[in-house]
Amino acid sequence: MSLYTKYRPQSFSHLVGQDLVRETLLNEIKNNSLTHAYLFCGPRGTGKTSTARLIAKSLNCTNKNEAGEACDACGICISIRDGSLIDVLEIDAASNRGIDEIRDLKSKIDYAPSLALNKVYIIDEVHMLTKEAFNALLKTLEEPPANVFFILCTTESHKIPETIISRCQRFDLKRIDYKTIMARLAFIAQGEGIEAEETAIELIARHVEGGMRDAIGLFEQLILDKKLTLEHVREHLGVTGHVTIKKLIDLLIAKDAKGALNTISDIHTEGFDLTTFTREVLEYLREQMISSVHSGDGKIGLWIGMIEHFEKARDMLKTTIIPQLPLEIAAIRICSNAQESMRAPQAQAIVQSSNNIESSRAPQPTFVKTQQPIANNLKNIDRPLTPSPFPSFKPHTTQEATQEEAVTVAAISQELVKLEGNISEHWQRIIEHISPPSLRRSLCQCNLVETESELKLVFRAKFHMEKVDTVSVKSAVERAIKDLFGRLVKIRCELVIAQMTADERKAELLRDRKPQEAEPEPTPPPTSGTNVADKAMEMFNDW
Repeated sequence: MSLYTKYRPQSFSHLVGQDLVRETLLNEIKNNSLTHAYLFCGPRGTGKTSTARLIAKSLNCTNKNEAGEACDACGICISIRDGSLIDVLEIDAASNRGIDEIRDLKSKIDYAPSLALNKVYIIDEVHMLTKEAFNALLKTLEEPPANVFFILCTTESHKIPETIISRCQRFDLKRIDYKTIMARLAFIAQGEGIEAEETAIELIARHVEGGMRDAIGLFEQLILDKKLTLEHVREHLGVTGHVTIKKLIDLLIAKDAKGALNTISDIHTEGFDLTTFTREVLEYLREQMISSVHSGDGKIGLWIGMIEHFEKARDMLKTTIIPQLPLEIAAIRICSNAQESMRAPQAQAIVQSSNNIESSRAPQPTFVKTQQPIANNLKNIDRPLTPSPFPSFKPHTTQEATQEEAVTVAAISQELVKLEGNISEHWQRIIEHISPPSLRRSLCQCNLVETESELKLVFRAKFHMEKVDTVSVKSAVERAIKDLFGRLVKIRCELVIAQMTADERKAELLRDRKPQEAEPEPTPPPTSGTNVADKAMEMFNDW
C-alpha cells in the first residue's frame, strides 16, 4: 500500500490545511443540516475526494461523536474506507461523461439504500461531463430523493455550468501552505521510521505548490534505505534549495557582484534548472516582501526592486541563448547603482560631443505656462507670443549650448533629487531622455500648455505632431516626467495650423521641408498634338 493511501485522512481531524471547510462541514453534521448536493473545487491533491468520503462516513455512521465525527471503526466506516460499500458510489466523470451514463445513474437513484442509511454519489472531475449529461443531471440534482446525496469534485470549476453550481453548496479548497505539508511529512516519517532531513522535507514541500498528495508521493519516491537526504532531493528535482537562495540574496544585498556571479555560475555548472531556480528565488523574495510589510523594517523597496529584476530575468530565460546570462544581468543591476551607471556615460558624452548634440538638437521652443485649461481657440497661446502667434525660433549658439550642457551635467550628478517647478522650465532636460534625435527635434517644435494633471503639446506642423502623437512616444515622455519630477502627467497633442494665415502656413511648410527638396518648376501645359501616353508620362514626371 502506498503511503498516500495509507495516510489518507480518515477523519476530519486529519484533514489538514482546510480549516474553514472542516469547521463548516462539522457544524452542518452536528446540526444535521447537510445539504443534498456539494461542489468541491480546488487544485489537485488538496483533499476534495477525501473530504467527500468523510461526508459519506458521517452520513451513514451510527456511532458519531458529539462533534459529528464518524467513528471510523464500525462496519459501514470500514466499508467506505475500503471502497466496498455499494451505497457509496464513486464515478469518474472523465470516463463516464456521456448522457447514457447519467441516465443509468438516474434510473437507480430511486432504489432504497442496501446497507447504509443514505446513498452517496461522488462524481470526480465532474467538469468532464458533456453538456447533455449536465442537462440530464439538473433536475435530479435539484430535487433528489431524501436519502440521496451528491458530491461533485473538480479542478476546473469554470467549466461547470452555472445552473449546476447554483444547485450545490460550493467549497473552494485552497493550496496547502508548505509549513503544513512539512508537518504532515514529518509525521509520516516518524510513523514509518524514516530518517528524513528537515531541509529535504522543506524542499519537497516548497516544490509541490500546495498539493499534499504530490508531496507524499514524492516523499515516498525519494526515500533510499529508510533515509531522505537533501542532496538526493536536490539531484532528483534539479533545484538548489533554500540555503543557496538565501546565500545569493545575501550577496546581492551586500553588493557583492563577483560573489553573486560565481554562485550563479556554480548553480548552472551543477546542472540545476535555472527557470525553476528563478521561480524559487521569486517565491523567497515574495516572502521577504510580505514579512517586511508586517514588520515595517523599511526594506519593502529593496525586495520589490529585486523582484522586478528577477521577473525580467525570468522572461529573458525563455529566449536567451546563454542560459545564465539573464540571471547575471539581474545580479549586476541589483549590485550596482543602475541609475548612476546609466547617467555617467550620458554625462561624459554630453561634455565630449557638445557640437554633435547641438547639430542634433532642435531649436529651443517658446513655452506657455498656465495653470488653467485653455479653450479650443487657443487664445492663451496667441497672447504671449509676439509679434506673431508663431514666431520663428532662434537657434542656440555654440557658446549657449555649451553653457546649458554644463548645467545639465551638474544636474545629472544629482539624478536622485526630483526636479521642482514647471515642466516647461526643464523641457530640454526631459527630451534628452527620448530617442532617436529626430524625435527630439519634433518634441522641440511645440508649445507647452501645462496644467496640474495634463501637459498639452501644441504643434504648428502636422508632420511633427504625427510623430509624437503615438502611444509609445507619449508613454516615454510621461515616464521621463515621472522619473524627473516624481508625478504623473497625461500627455495630449493638438494641432493649431488651422489658425495660421495662408502666408504663415506656406512659410511653415518651406521651413520644415528638407534643403534638397526644392520647389519644382511648373510643368508647361501640353501641346494640342500631345497624345494620352505623353500626358501620363508628364503627370508621373511631376511626381
